[in-house]
Amino acid sequence: MKVHSNYFIAAVVCLGLAACGGTNPRYISNPSMYNAAFFRQKGDLKVGGAFVANPNNLLTSVRLDTATKDEANKNLGFDGQIAYAVTDHFLIQAGGMYRSEKDIFNSDDITSNSGSQINYKRSMFDIGAGYYTAMGASRKVFFNGVLSAGFGHSTSADIGTPNERRRYFDFNFVKYQLTPSVNFFFSENARLSLAPRFSLLTANSFNTNYTAAEQEQLNYNTMGRGRLLFEPGMLFQGGTPGLPWLKFEVGAHFSTNPLTAVSENNSSTVFSDSDRRLRSRRFLLSLGLSFYPFEGSHRQ
Repeated sequence: MKVHSNYFIAAVVCLGLAACGGTNPRYISNPSMYNAAFFRQKGDLKVGGAFVANPNNLLTSVRLDTATKDEANKNLGFDGQIAYAVTDHFLIQAGGMYRSEKDIFNSDDITSNSGSQINYKRSMFDIGAGYYTAMGASRKVFFNGVLSAGFGHSTSADIGTPNERRRYFDFNFVKYQLTPSVNFFFSENARLSLAPRFSLLTANSFNTNYTAAEQEQLNYNTMGRGRLLFEPGMLFQGGTPGLPWLKFEVGAHFSTNPLTAVSENNSSTVFSDSDRRLRSRRFLLSLGLSFYPFEGSHRQ
């Protein structure tokens, strides 16, 4: 009985040490809106823009109630997109995104401070090309398949409080994306797009003042590996008969945390949640406008 008691005490101590030695997550990715081009024939053109945000703390300042919370965050930005149907089945597209993010923690995993704040800025420009075709004679459902690559830059400023200490970790990245989607045309003024998206994130040109030990603690030392993400999304567009070229849109955009990390020798590591210190933002809502200058003017 005494042996079992000793095991129990040891387990409790280990759990306590693990809790005290926890590491706050760092975010290395943020989903962009996928470019939902509702094309049906050659010459269709889309130009759009949307405000994107996580609704959490959107309209309030980010402050931490130490009595009830360990973490608070804010995540918002803007996406702009353009796409053109070169033929009845081939399209090209381009887009850009900007993100401003903030995390506040009721702990500092670098020093003995009582709290920390991490501010992120991200931007990306992407280009792509793909295929689209009707699914059935009614032409009410279309399939799109697009390959694209995004080229971006990410910065982070990690500030401990109240005894101020500053760290930063900046890098460039390339995000390769495969986006199949199914577009439903309920009417000329109501349509819905559903898209699973598969992404490979690669990073380079690192600039940081974290020590080597701190980078290992936070997993920043693994940033040279490519990371796979699953980033599904959905987007609804609606309009009015009098303005066929203008569509209001609302969307939901998701991302898993990195599923695997692939090293230069092609070996891969599958992450468990407890090991996943480098993460992706998980959810964004979008609200915007899309312009289709030729909508209705050459529709068969």
